[in-house]
Amino acid sequence: MRNRTVLGLVLMLFTVFTGWGANVPQSVEPDKEQMIKEVKALVDKLVQGCETANADEVLGVLANSPEFSYVVNRQYSTYPEFEKGLKGWFEMITGQKLTVENERFSFPFFNSVLYTADLGIVMSYKNGRTVITDRGRWLLLFKKTGTEWKLIHGSEFYIYKDAPKDTPATPPTP
Repeated sequence: MRNRTVLGLVLMLFTVFTGWGANVPQSVEPDKEQMIKEVKALVDKLVQGCETANADEVLGVLANSPEFSYVVNRQYSTYPEFEKGLKGWFEMITGQKLTVENERFSFPFFNSVLYTADLGIVMSYKNGRTVITDRGRWLLLFKKTGTEWKLIHGSEFYIYKDAPKDTPATPPTP
């Protein structure tokens, strides 16, 4: 008799919990295509700002917060350091041409997008010097806070070389 009571109680609990769980909404998968579209628009804005040496356009993509960090060839910067360095550097150049290929998007968390791409750059300085980068890599982490995506971490790695004097400088194919 006791075994029947225990078995009946277990079956009743199983039925209650199974039926209750069916009515609980499942977690919603983020719309990855929409996330890619929104982040890609920010990457395009970042590229445009870099190519025209427009610091305000570049800084508009970044998160002005303590969690922001950026690394260029092992040199780490916080937001204030990056802002100061970017503005100083943009004063030295007339512009640059970026070649971005092999873009990839991944989703480490529901509110973040990790963007990676191969990167080639030709920098034109006001003093007439032209510098190209050897094939490099760009890694950007975007985070959505509220309704806005912002860049919270970035890193880029490449080798600088002076462009040959007698040939037009084009970005290397990444």
